[in-house]
Amino acid sequence: MDSIGRPGARIWNGLALPAGAAGNPDVVVVGVPFEGGAGGAGGASLGPARVRELSVRLKTTDRRGRDASHLDLLDLGDVETWRFDLPRSIEQVGKTYRSLFDEVSVPVLTFGGDHSVTYPIVRSAARGRDLGLVWFDAHPDLLDGYQGSHLSHGSPLRRIITDGAVDPANVLLVGTRAYDPGEVEFIREHGIGEVSAAAFTDDPAAATAAYRRRLEDIAGRVDAFYVTVDIDVMDASCVPGTGTPVAGGIGSGQLLGLLEALPEPVLAYDVVEFAPAHDVGGMTGHAVLALTTAVLARIAAARG
Repeated sequence: MDSIGRPGARIWNGLALPAGAAGNPDVVVVGVPFEGGAGGAGGASLGPARVRELSVRLKTTDRRGRDASHLDLLDLGDVETWRFDLPRSIEQVGKTYRSLFDEVSVPVLTFGGDHSVTYPIVRSAARGRDLGLVWFDAHPDLLDGYQGSHLSHGSPLRRIITDGAVDPANVLLVGTRAYDPGEVEFIREHGIGEVSAAAFTDDPAAATAAYRRRLEDIAGRVDAFYVTVDIDVMDASCVPGTGTPVAGGIGSGQLLGLLEALPEPVLAYDVVEFAPAHDVGGMTGHAVLALTTAVLARIAAARG
């Protein structure tokens, strides 16, 4: 983990372990401040720094009253990346997370960055295990190429599947609604599970039940889950602070409920595509903090 520094390690509203502290953390946080794979409006590279800045106001009790205040959080800082070298940055993220998953046995929570960074993280997480992948996103990210690149934020799930890192039968797309040509066909041809945003609009109870059933089905085949949350999975009215806001999405409360229904174990989470410069009224930052509280409460509950 030589490429990670330790900025912001004393924040997180009292949860963060100071540098050099003895003992084992309950959760590890990493930032990947990279937007070299983004094709929309820029700014996602500033996401990790903004989350740390906001984290002094992080709630340590979730909306169900679950307490996470006893967790020890280790903030490892940011992975080194290069804004104008997408392939090198993707390789560096993969190298860093291979080492991290070898050394760490507690859940890892990553803040991006654009969604291109999820590809090398998942590829590293999937080594030596059957991984289930829950993909909260307005976009399925299944393009073979986007704006001349096979590694952009339009392609991470395509790369994960074509690399063989995760069996498509063990992938669940949630909240999808913005498709490019060929993506719907790819989903159907490869048997990828999906509960679209339209399904939640048409019949929320039925969609939630389908989501739970698909998770239970995947859980029976995998060793652990990886959960990625592109914040544009929420409706554009909830999260203006992203490069690719999309109307017709799910609400923040609905997303929190879906996170609460995830089966354990979850090996790692990421939250990506938060672009603070576009965040009207700080709405998106508050949503990211709520997601963080929900994840920490899940980890606290799982650890007893």
